Amino acid sequence: MATRARKESKMKKIIKKSAVLAMILALAVTSVSQMTVLAASNDSNQVASTSKATSIKVRGKTAATEVTTITFPEGAPSAVISAPYNDVEGSGDPQVLSDTASEPVVRLYNDSGGILTTWLEITTWTDGVAASEDYELVATGTATVAAVDDVLSADGNAASVNTAVTIDAATYKDLYLKLTLSASAGKSGTSTLTVLGES
Repeated sequence: MATRARKESKMKKIIKKSAVLAMILALAVTSVSQMTVLAASNDSNQVASTSKATSIKVRGKTAATEVTTITFPEGAPSAVISAPYNDVEGSGDPQVLSDTASEPVVRLYNDSGGILTTWLEITTWTDGVAASEDYELVATGTATVAAVDDVLSADGNAASVNTAVTIDAATYKDLYLKLTLSASAGKSGTSTLTVLGES
């Protein structure tokens, strides 16, 4: 009888220990789960960016007046238009490509207090009018620009180009542009050119 009582007591202790062990294991699993949840909810991606300066002004070839429109004259399908003009000097004073007497379509003026690297950005030409657009950005007064072949947009679509050309504070650079028209006739479109500076 005493032996049976001792066995029952021993069984109760084993069951009690098992219950305690099960509870510890359950707590351990719960703790791990909670840590996992915390690890997922206390992480955060970080994104930051700095804007480019808008201190570079687009001005006339000779006038210190800001230009709002650059026009490429009409041409045949696939034609290369290399004599655009601005709305300050007008169609009578277009861009000139020459080995000895070149003239830009506009000048870019750095209105900031420091040196800026020039970025050119364009939006997609509407109506598929352009096949490509090129540029040259040179020191003001350079008269030997006979070709414009730095790529601004290889297909007439939106593009952003770091020209790697710097403009000192309160000085100018000359901008030349060239547009190759698409092969489709009867097209007419627009694009926005934005000039930005990076210090």
